[in-house]
Amino acid sequence: MRALLFFLLSSLPLLAEFSEPSKVVRLSYGQREAVVEFEADAPIRKAKPLCECTKLQYRGNKITARVDTSGFAKNVEKQIEATTADGATTRLTMVFEVPQALQLSTRSLIWRRGEAAPKRVEISIPKGSPVRGLREASLVGDAFDYTPHTQQEGRRYEIVVKPLRADKKILNRLVVKTDSPDPRYAQYIIYLSVQP
Repeated sequence: MRALLFFLLSSLPLLAEFSEPSKVVRLSYGQREAVVEFEADAPIRKAKPLCECTKLQYRGNKITARVDTSGFAKNVEKQIEATTADGATTRLTMVFEVPQALQLSTRSLIWRRGEAAPKRVEISIPKGSPVRGLREASLVGDAFDYTPHTQQEGRRYEIVVKPLRADKKILNRLVVKTDSPDPRYAQYIIYLSVQP
């Protein structure tokens, strides 16, 4: 019985495989397009991107994806669905690593109701960043007060924030603007909230 089962399983056709079904792409600052190639061990019958930012060409057993990365402000994953001549469908993955032009110690500051102690956001600009400095910080809302401090011009900053009142639920935003002309690096939002 085992021999018959082995014979039946070994006579089944093997499904095509991609040598690398997942690829990591490290982008550089300001990169607007990335080209990613995938290769299968069988001809590609059809392929479709699962995002409008991706345009595909396929010929033989290769797929070339051209991805518009101009809107990527943080790490993102995009996928392609590909079907080979043997009928096997594979989901291919592209992981785009986006370099951060500005590093924030946090994206949100949260206080509990009744808590009024100041909290800090530390900001650093890594070497090679297209950001050379901060232009301004402004508050959207009127429930908090903030004080910006320059620790090292063009490299390190700190913003101290405290609630003006902490007796009810509140949500405001602190907007930090940089000197970058690239919209991906021009503005960062830090959420400020008092929680019940």
